[in-house]
Amino acid sequence: MTMSVYSTPIIVAIIILFMIGIFTAVPWMIYNYRKYGFLSFWKTLVAFSFVFYALSAYFLVILPLPEVRDTCAMQAAGTQYFQLMPFDFIFEILRDSHVVWSNPATYINFVKHSAFLPAFLNIFILLPLGVYMRYFRGETMTVKLMFLTGFSVSLFFEITQVTGLYGIYTCPYRLFDVDDLILNTTGSVIGFLIAPAILALFPSEEQVLEKSSRVFKESVVRPLPQLLAIVIDYIVVAIAWFVVAPVFKVYDPMTHVIFITIGMFVLQFLIPLLMNGRTLGSRLLRFRLEKVGSDKGRLTAFLKRWFAFMAPWLMYQLFSLVAQYATLDMDSHYYAFNVWMQVILMLLMFVIIFVLCVHILIVLLSKKKHYFYFDDLAGIRARYEQNK
Repeated sequence: MTMSVYSTPIIVAIIILFMIGIFTAVPWMIYNYRKYGFLSFWKTLVAFSFVFYALSAYFLVILPLPEVRDTCAMQAAGTQYFQLMPFDFIFEILRDSHVVWSNPATYINFVKHSAFLPAFLNIFILLPLGVYMRYFRGETMTVKLMFLTGFSVSLFFEITQVTGLYGIYTCPYRLFDVDDLILNTTGSVIGFLIAPAILALFPSEEQVLEKSSRVFKESVVRPLPQLLAIVIDYIVVAIAWFVVAPVFKVYDPMTHVIFITIGMFVLQFLIPLLMNGRTLGSRLLRFRLEKVGSDKGRLTAFLKRWFAFMAPWLMYQLFSLVAQYATLDMDSHYYAFNVWMQVILMLLMFVIIFVLCVHILIVLLSKKKHYFYFDDLAGIRARYEQNK
């Protein structure tokens, strides 16, 4: 048995987990910031590790897939699809391992037997499930309920195998083995029983909620959710563009820039001005924008903020449009000037992007309290809303 039997499913699980992470990162952050007021590293680790574990376990069951759909044609007549004798693997090991009970040196033959490693792994494949269920369900998950859960998951695996991946393949390509049910279920219960020792290394739900209460009470919004709120508003405008553009058959870059600019003007200036500092994104994340000091000059502050954070994007779009459309024939007297202008614009674009990225990283990663340049310039601060 080659290691690729185990490594391939894990590699596939990693690839799919990465794809899932791309599409769920923003919703997951919204959920965390809305519920707790901060992004819990440990909860994120547990959630994504559980998805990785579930994918790995499933792929270990179904992979490698047969190369053809008609698996019946590949099998001899009378192929056995079921093994219904409990603990048959033990009798097989005892029968073929040539262990001499009076000679302890031969006991190693148990481990060397080809049936030992699959049996050992069948215990461990659902052992993490017991730990995760203890974490997610807490005291509501009893040993009896864990036994039923582990048995049900193992039965799902076995049915998946014996049905040829639910009819995709004409015949089963793996054996339905009652020993797998026994070992998988036993592993899940063992994981449930040892879970407290493992979960002691992680912050409890009570500790997370205590920190959440403190964050909301202090009403200090961290930089990442503020940036996330802007991203949410931009996503809303971008989705609107993808809907509007095909309907009205407008695809030119200039119209796109104008549309995004107007959309962000509405979502990041008009709406917070009319909704007491709330944008769509900030409302979703339970905070609002306030002018430092009195509300005097609030309109000017929000307008200044919108223009400040839109300015780099507008400059980038302007440079892109000039680079795309400002072309001259090589015989033109101004061709050399045009080339130098293109180079200068590219350098300016690079400088703007680099400075902006450095600024964002400083604000996000610095332990000291820093504000985004557009909030600092406009005198705007984000505050969590209570009882929302």
